[in-house]
Amino acid sequence: MDVQTLRWFLSLCDTENMRDTAALEGVNQSTLSRALARLEADLGVELFHRRGRRLAVNRFGALLREHAARAVAELDDARRRVDALAHPDTGLIRLGFLHSVGRWLVPEVLRDYRAVTPGIRFELRQGFARELLAWLHTGDIDAALVTPPPPGSGARWHRLREQRLCIALPADHPSAAVPAITLGDVRAEPFIAFAPTTDLRRVIDGLCREAGFEPVIAFESEEIATVRGLIAAGLGVGILPLPATPEVDDPVYRPLVPAQHRPIGLVWNPPPHPTAAVARFVEHLTRAT
Repeated sequence: MDVQTLRWFLSLCDTENMRDTAALEGVNQSTLSRALARLEADLGVELFHRRGRRLAVNRFGALLREHAARAVAELDDARRRVDALAHPDTGLIRLGFLHSVGRWLVPEVLRDYRAVTPGIRFELRQGFARELLAWLHTGDIDAALVTPPPPGSGARWHRLREQRLCIALPADHPSAAVPAITLGDVRAEPFIAFAPTTDLRRVIDGLCREAGFEPVIAFESEEIATVRGLIAAGLGVGILPLPATPEVDDPVYRPLVPAQHRPIGLVWNPPPHPTAAVARFVEHLTRAT
């Protein structure tokens, strides 16, 4: 019992004639007859009264007709909804992103893409790099704005932006007014650090090792907003990406010397997984940068 057979059965119920249904459906009468025979054999009952060339629906056929009509309508509706979700103009893109880019890169990307594809829809999900890559692998998201994935992940990545890494200081810190400082200048300070599970922590630990010291960690947090707030409150110093638009209560940012940057890009799975909507979105972003 397949959808095509059910469609032919419903057509036979309407025309009550094998030849007319074959003409309407564009199939041979023999094909239609065999399909009906298989359907009746599968159900174990006849569905029509045979009266010459006329096929009159019997009580079994009437019961099946009721359910088949609902089933075919549901499947047609499902197909329309799937097509709408996947359509490059009206589809759904499930986009993940790092917490640290939610206030600048995400709005920029969505605004620019909606300007050229106004009917597209986005489902947004934020997380840490390891979470975003895991969700991409399991198909829970279609793409993500994230740092480069590790080698061998199988995902594709395209650089979109770079964030300059800075030493973040409380506003009243003695070095806050100094134009350029190094990590060595704050090596004795308590550090407000990212949690060890974050990709930024691994980057920052590496920078401190290169500078010849291991920071004294006063507080740890996974949230970039929390790290900013603790530094601004005078509880320590830290290393943060330079925000696109600093806020009034932000700490003071002094670019690292020598300059250090954190790449941010788009990650996605290669075909055949992306829908037409996702494929166009990926093409737009990778072509624009």
